[in-house]
Amino acid sequence: MGLRAFTPADAPAWAALTNAALVQQTTPERLLDDDARHDPAEPSRRWVWESGNRLAGVARLHRFSFDPPEFLHAQVVVASAQRGRGVGTALWEAVRAAAGGVPLAAGVADDDPASLAWAQGRGFARHRHRFASVLDLTTFDEAPFAPDLERAAAQGVTLTDLGGADAGRLARYLDFFAERLTETPDLAGHPRWSAAQVRASLHLDHDPHPEWLVLATGPGGGWLGTSALVRYGDLAYNALTALTLPARGRGLALPLKLEAIRRARAAGLTRMKTNNLSTNAPMLAVNRRLGFAALPGAFELRRPSGTAPA
Repeated sequence: MGLRAFTPADAPAWAALTNAALVQQTTPERLLDDDARHDPAEPSRRWVWESGNRLAGVARLHRFSFDPPEFLHAQVVVASAQRGRGVGTALWEAVRAAAGGVPLAAGVADDDPASLAWAQGRGFARHRHRFASVLDLTTFDEAPFAPDLERAAAQGVTLTDLGGADAGRLARYLDFFAERLTETPDLAGHPRWSAAQVRASLHLDHDPHPEWLVLATGPGGGWLGTSALVRYGDLAYNALTALTLPARGRGLALPLKLEAIRRARAAGLTRMKTNNLSTNAPMLAVNRRLGFAALPGAFELRRPSGTAPA
């Protein structure tokens, strides 16, 4: 009983505990697969608190691509029936000790004031707010958006994908994707992602689907934007929909995302999920038009280095 390091045998219980508490869902297989693909040069540790041969809580410290590079990401999750018994405090102390003086980032659901207060009591402060939303692909009707597709076609825009791309075209796409990320509210001011980071985010090394990497091209063949999907079970995650700066304001984001929806439905996926900052009004408006339903959001929290122990 008590605190110990995570082992692969804990994966089913870890997934069950976090799935019951968090919007972000996982499976034991995905958890172990993520750990197997982890870059050993990057910090990543997991802990569990065992009580009566059951997991009462879990914690993780790792690098997260959407945090500033000097930050580590902290996660502490305690089973609802075990809260108020010191489990979270013990797990937090393990995370804090392992992090040393490194600044920390974390996330907490915006409908969970108790967890927010707990994190604030340990030196975290609200940084920004993010929305999750989901689309039911089984009932989606694209007919109302025919005029949007017609307006894009009238501009000479073609919607294609990376299917059959050779190594040179794929390398160009990785660079194009990384450049679009630097223009998003999420990563503005952050270091540009490497090709390896983009490959990992698009699952190109373990579940490649180049036909889910949609491109909008102009009359001369120039690349105007992209919408990219990755798969989690029967769920399509829209990792990015973005346009070059000169292509914005032309009504192309919705056709791009609509084409991604077509690809997801053709693959038999039943849901599409995406995440957007609350400040990203244009993309939130596109999601609403397409019928994405809002899920509970999350506050992104920051704890600067040098914060007094708590």
